[in-house]
Amino acid sequence: MFDIDDKDIKRLESDLKVFAERSFPFATKQTVNSSAFATRKIWQDNIREKMITRNRFTIQSIRVDQTKTLDIKRQAATVGSTADYMEDQEFGGVNTNPTIATSYSAGQGENTQPRTRLPRKANKMSNVRLSKRRKSGMTRKQRNFLAVREAAASGRKYLFLDLGKRKGIFKLMGGKRRPKIKMIHNTGIQSVVIPRNPTMKPAVDAVPVPEIYKKALLFQVKRQGLFK
Repeated sequence: MFDIDDKDIKRLESDLKVFAERSFPFATKQTVNSSAFATRKIWQDNIREKMITRNRFTIQSIRVDQTKTLDIKRQAATVGSTADYMEDQEFGGVNTNPTIATSYSAGQGENTQPRTRLPRKANKMSNVRLSKRRKSGMTRKQRNFLAVREAAASGRKYLFLDLGKRKGIFKLMGGKRRPKIKMIHNTGIQSVVIPRNPTMKPAVDAVPVPEIYKKALLFQVKRQGLFK
């Protein structure tokens, strides 16, 4: 039950319990579900304001599981996200050995921060095909030189390079004589600390549950003709 100190709400509760007891669970059910959908809307607004979203997936990942029962003790609605990374956004976390797409992979030029687009289709990791890495026995410089030369000769566009300070997936451009490389995925970062960026809790705190509950009670009272 809702524990709300409001004289009008207490009166409406009393009217329903005394004169239309069967309607009272409908009011509480409506309140639970309406509060959940209100939370989702505010949460989505918070995401738009506080997060950099590169597509609509994050917004659409916010879902509501409504309550369907009229048993007041069992009424509960759930608001959550189907995106795993939203937990780290809410509470903070550490991403170890991440593969980070560069701004160049999204067509935004090099070193554009923050990257606001997804990688272009051809540059997505799922579409990148790499040859097997060379075995040990060569210096890093030799391995990189041969990898670039062989990729250029075979017409392959993508290759893995370890340049020391930079390591990851590179895109090969230019002709065979003077090939150039651009990083599209950085794999050289050991870990990334994800700071807390809560968007769910502020949404929950902002939902006007008393107003929603009062509106639901009033709807049922009027529906039962207890007053015009």
